[in-house]
Amino acid sequence: MHVETIERLGTAALVSAAQDGDAVAWERLVEEFSPMLRARIRRFRLSHEDAQDVLQTTWLLAWQNLRSVEDGQRMAGWLATIAFRECLKLNRRTREICTPDLDSLGSTDDVDRELARIWLAGTLEELVEELPVAQRVLFRALTETSEPHYVDVARRLGRPVGSIGPTRARCFAKLRGLLQAREITRDFLD
Repeated sequence: MHVETIERLGTAALVSAAQDGDAVAWERLVEEFSPMLRARIRRFRLSHEDAQDVLQTTWLLAWQNLRSVEDGQRMAGWLATIAFRECLKLNRRTREICTPDLDSLGSTDDVDRELARIWLAGTLEELVEELPVAQRVLFRALTETSEPHYVDVARRLGRPVGSIGPTRARCFAKLRGLLQAREITRDFLD
């Protein structure tokens, strides 16, 4: 495929061309989606080296599984999900040995906020484990990407689309109750 043609192609066509082995189309996908992936990975506050490793692993996994993409228009969400999962894996592996550099945070309030954020992240993970299985699975499916689509989640979980909203509401109500039982309120978070 010629470079001029590739520059005019939409995402779905680029995915299709890359699936057929077109290296230029693949490079174009990497160029197009790398900034979005870097932004999502940055949310995890990883070191520069770890963030680069996650980005590289995301692209490696995407390349290895590119043939599984049925709808090229959903490439952004698919890549974001891969990156999200890789960030979670890295966080789980390093949680025990990584501590924040509290001296670099400045004021005591900044240190308190960072410690509270770290503690709350671990607490939320514990609370999610206390949810009923259906709610836990749904919670994880909804939080794998910043823009979850109920249709995709329902299809992946093999559930009716109409059940996702009510189950989500029950899940969040249960989490609110668990947070309140531990006396974690909005005042605590501010």
